[in-house]
Amino acid sequence: MRAPLSIIIHDASFGIWQDNPHDPTFRSEIYAELIRRMRGRGWSIRADRETRKRYPSLSPSQREGAKGTLRCAIEITGRVVRIEFWSETAPQINTYGRFYDFDKLKRMSRQDARRVELEFRRLLTWLEGLAQIEVKRSGEAGIPALARIEKRYAESWHTDKHLGRPICTCDSNRKSSDGSLLEHGQTVWFAGPGGRILRGTAYYNINNMWWVVAGGKLHNESSGRLFASQPENLRTKRNARERRNRLERELQTAVQRMDFQRAHILKSILFGNEQTYMIWARGNAAYYRSQYAGYTTDSAAAGRYTKAEAEAECRRLPHELEMVCPDGTRVRFDRKEAA
Repeated sequence: MRAPLSIIIHDASFGIWQDNPHDPTFRSEIYAELIRRMRGRGWSIRADRETRKRYPSLSPSQREGAKGTLRCAIEITGRVVRIEFWSETAPQINTYGRFYDFDKLKRMSRQDARRVELEFRRLLTWLEGLAQIEVKRSGEAGIPALARIEKRYAESWHTDKHLGRPICTCDSNRKSSDGSLLEHGQTVWFAGPGGRILRGTAYYNINNMWWVVAGGKLHNESSGRLFASQPENLRTKRNARERRNRLERELQTAVQRMDFQRAHILKSILFGNEQTYMIWARGNAAYYRSQYAGYTTDSAAAGRYTKAEAEAECRRLPHELEMVCPDGTRVRFDRKEAA
């Protein structure tokens, strides 16, 4: 039997900890075996593409996986193996992707949440056969918002010991939507889940993410979504992104059902008389989804963009992206003929 292991489950994250950071078998018997077992259950697991491209020396320690609508990230660091699960169909709040959303289990469909819980049980059953395990599962239901923040600070490795909270050392991580530099504990405004402007108090979290307590509820928002000054027209809903996502989903459904009259109406609402384009990411071998969030290999599920939107994004990353025209031809902007 191995030395005892600590299992820490938080939301959709599963962590395996051991006391000895120098155990040479931890990588092969835990990290590699975990990946092998998940592949045996139908998971497609490969090297994390961004890590392999930007930090190749770290690539052997990081993997990404997919099974149906579920995704996962697997990482080994020292004496810890972590698995983070999320669902591609869950409502996305963080503009950088669903991986960075919190409350992932709550955002998942009931079916996907059950699948994640099943993965947890299978992992626990396997680990119980290897070693004595101690399982800790954090739950924050019923805990007041400020107490939840204090709890996160106490558990975070990024917390400054003297202040008792993390410190934002980079101005870009505290730049608000209206150009101000945010301060820990200041009043902010932001668009809530329904698009209505909410007022709350901001507390620094990590990177460019800030905890915001508004109406007794805890929100995790990027600095770019926060306003340091009260926005105008507070009654106006800020839900343009969600509205477009919904209309694009309705458009895709109408096309799949061959309801072309409805599809034409929806396309007119979204784009007027403009033609629509798609964006192809060569490194991912997939199309952009709607609103630059996520990827898909299905052209029917790909996001639609105006020519100006698609060209601007492809010119931003010309060596990675290409514009797919309405007739199917592709334009690369890292070549002279596209200048």
